[in-house]
Amino acid sequence: MTEDLENQAKKVAHELRMEYIVRNKRSLAKLQELYGHVLLVTKEGLTLQYRNGQSLSFHPDTAMLRIKAPRDPLIELVGPEKLSVLDTTMGLASDALVLSYAGHAVTALESQPILHCIVARGLQDFDTGNAGINQAMRNIKTVCTDSLEYLKMQVDNTFDIIYCDPMFSEVITESENLSGLKPLANYEKFTEAFLKECKRVARRKIILKAHFRDTVFEDFGFTRKIRPYQKFHFGEIILNE
Repeated sequence: MTEDLENQAKKVAHELRMEYIVRNKRSLAKLQELYGHVLLVTKEGLTLQYRNGQSLSFHPDTAMLRIKAPRDPLIELVGPEKLSVLDTTMGLASDALVLSYAGHAVTALESQPILHCIVARGLQDFDTGNAGINQAMRNIKTVCTDSLEYLKMQVDNTFDIIYCDPMFSEVITESENLSGLKPLANYEKFTEAFLKECKRVARRKIILKAHFRDTVFEDFGFTRKIRPYQKFHFGEIILNE
């Protein structure tokens, strides 16, 4: 334990309206026995430790794999021009980081305060060993807010692209890296009210990601981009080319 970590922990506790607890060399199991779920502050970052053994922390591993890949379907949908993108469902910020690394100006929204705190701090502090990826993380603007309420406060045509990646209606068992996210995730469904605001705030297009069995694309007028043998598809509504 260092003075810097202690100050960080107190700051996080104040920000999240949590109780600050001095560890006093107690084991994680003992802390969980006394307090339940525990948010640990370490030199590696923040980690939420659930009593069931699951944990949640920030790591850009998925985004880094996508960045190194020869092509990415989301980047191809956005296009080569550098644009302003609103990611309405930040989560672990994989999509936001891929978009930022491609040169887009990304604002990412997250409605869950603990998740936002973990990921926002990770984007600012995590060192990947790659200067370009580090800068892409630092360039992402994050906001802890309800996405619909945020959209309502924006003037018309604020962003070029609005991107939506709601929690899938069906479980993708291979996504083990998301297991720690599930208890914190926002499971609100895509709605007409939300789409109406997206159409007002976006200049060029709205992009949606969903499970391949989900009918949300057809239900809301998105053109589905079928990806053979993939568990999720993208869809788009083009407003202006």
